[in-house]
Parts: sequence; C-alpha cells; structure tokens
Amino acid sequence: MEGFNGTVFAYGQTSSGKTHTMLGPSIEDEEQRGMIPRMVSLVFGQILASPNEIEFTVKISFIEIYMEKIRDLLDPSKTDLKIREDPKKKGVYIEDVMETFVTEESEVYNLLHLGNQNRAIGCTDMNAQSSRSHSCFIVTVT
Repeated sequence: MEGFNGTVFAYGQTSSGKTHTMLGPSIEDEEQRGMIPRMVSLVFGQILASPNEIEFTVKISFIEIYMEKIRDLLDPSKTDLKIREDPKKKGVYIEDVMETFVTEESEVYNLLHLGNQNRAIGCTDMNAQSSRSHSCFIVTVT
C-alpha cells in the first residue's frame, strides 16, 4: 500500500499443500482462509482506513501456465497469451490478459471461484484432483 510490489510464491511436490496454503479450504470462512483471501481482506481494510481524499483502484487478473502456454482463467477463450515488456510504462506484463476492476472483497472471491473452475485438473498417483498447471492471481492496487 506504500508503493511496493510483492509476490507470494508457493512451491512444492504434488499434494504438499500449496493450494491449501494459498486459498485454504474455505475462502469465505475467516478461520480457514488461506493467504490470498487474507491478503485481499488486508488490502480492502487498508483502503477503508485511508483518508477519503485518496482514491484507489483495484484490478484482478488470474492466469494459468499449462503445457507452456498462458491461459486467462477469467476469460478462458484467451489462450497462448504472451509476456511482454514496456520499460517506460508498464514494465513486464501479460498482453491481452483480462483485468477486472473490483470495489469490494466479495467481487474478488467471485473471480477467484470463477478462475479456479477454469483451471486444468487431472488425476495423479498422489492426488485424485490435482491441478495440472501453475497459476498466478494478480492484484494491482493503484
């Protein structure tokens, strides 16, 4: 909230708890939330606690990398997206990714549910419902 970029990266073996850590078993249950819903709650709490003369925008994007292709989880018709760089304006970004403006936590959770439903999943020896992709949930606060 003070102009710093942040990244939380979960890495580990299949069925080691990455999704559980990031999302939790229930994103609506305050006790069982994972890191992403807790972060979203913190961001909106900070916005509400800020002086009224400060205006904020919050944008959400959700992508997956599956079989070396980037797919937009909020608009699954967008496949094979490209990573680009604009050193003067945007820095590194994903071209044509959907960026949805949100005004409250519940909108973010709806997008999180939508994106998770669009993820590629499959069965492995270690997990009957394993995600077969890597995902990036992107929150941009301006």
